[in-house]
Amino acid sequence: MSINVVKADGHVEGFQPEKITRTLLRAGASREVSERIIKEIKTRVYDGITTKKILKLVKSLLRKEKARAAMRYDLKGAMMRLGPAGFPFETFVANVLEHYGYKTRLRSILQGRCIKHEVDIIVEEASEEKIKRYFIECKYRNTSGTFIDLKDALYTYARFLDLNEASELGKGTKFDGVWLACNTRASYAARRYADCKGMRLLCWLHPKGQGLERLVEEKKLYPVTILPSVDRKTVENLSRAGLMLVKDLMIRDLNTLREKSGLSKEKLKKIIKEAKDLMSEAAS
Repeated sequence: MSINVVKADGHVEGFQPEKITRTLLRAGASREVSERIIKEIKTRVYDGITTKKILKLVKSLLRKEKARAAMRYDLKGAMMRLGPAGFPFETFVANVLEHYGYKTRLRSILQGRCIKHEVDIIVEEASEEKIKRYFIECKYRNTSGTFIDLKDALYTYARFLDLNEASELGKGTKFDGVWLACNTRASYAARRYADCKGMRLLCWLHPKGQGLERLVEEKKLYPVTILPSVDRKTVENLSRAGLMLVKDLMIRDLNTLREKSGLSKEKLKKIIKEAKDLMSEAAS
């Protein structure tokens, strides 16, 4: 009997255990562990089960087998926990891009031709010819199954045009391009419009092979929300201090972290231990 699963956006598709296997291996689980988990999952799934329930079950089984790999498996969930407001996500994206050689500036107020705009991130990229400057709009979603849609792409590009029109009149900053970043996927219409306008999307699984999750995994730039002891209040404290990557917690001494974040020494010790466990697993 075929088994269908219900995705977060309500769409139905056939159960594909090979997708889970690929994600488990990428998270650091061995082939043997992955096979054991898939075998157990197959005994528990039923027609109409949601992908959310499957994810919860996989995480539970993986945690029993390999706790550190379970943290890495939960990367998408960790990005969802960067809320409830968008500021932590903006800080996270800026931190990731800095590790790829960009200079970043967060939350700037710039004059457009018609109105003022709050720009989430300004990034600069040095080339042989000149410094290129990009405007990045960040769209944070805290619900699974949601997408950035055409209206988000239209809105972002309209702001880009207004800012550059001001620059042409000698009023503001000139941008060489515009990006739209999101912690979820982009709809087909948004992708098509972005391609047409030359706007870069930086989303989950897009561009293919170069999405936000790939940038994170390639250099192990995990968000602090991937750590079990990081709750919402802790995220707020760390975000205000500009500390949104697990790596950031390992290159500063305890007293500096305490001073910057306002967190207790006991809380920080627990978080740092989890960070070291995760990064040692990722390096192996």
